[in-house]
Amino acid sequence: MSEKKIKFTVIDAVIILVILAALAIGVKKVMPMFMNAGGDEKIDFTVLIQKEDIGFADAITVGDNVTVSLTEKDGGTVKDVKAEPAVTLAYNSIDGAYSNEIIEGKYDVYITIEAEASVSDLALKTGGTAVKVGAEIPVRGKGYASMGYVIDIND
Repeated sequence: MSEKKIKFTVIDAVIILVILAALAIGVKKVMPMFMNAGGDEKIDFTVLIQKEDIGFADAITVGDNVTVSLTEKDGGTVKDVKAEPAVTLAYNSIDGAYSNEIIEGKYDVYITIEAEASVSDLALKTGGTAVKVGAEIPVRGKGYASMGYVIDIND
């Protein structure tokens, strides 16, 4: 059997260099999305905690330091607290219509939190916790803790 020798030519070298250049350009374009491209900024986000007692809302005060993760490392400062009567969607079988009904003794609590966050194209992160609208997030402070949903972000 005869073995063929592989010859490396100038055309092969040019093809390899073009492929490497394309890979380098692709990596340069994609990497900022995964890295902290924007840096740290202060952001305000609002968390809605539903169907709590009025005592929960009274325990939260402006200026409280809160933790917004299951670990103790990610946190922010309460900038605003607002409590409104909780409502639920109820079906009236007589009229055949849906209506919003107030739940007695329960309140929806809106907490605006200011936190230091790293900003990238993919997410806003306070430490290791991603802050995205619709994401469930814990809010824990001195004397209170609950889970809520991010409903607004102002960066």
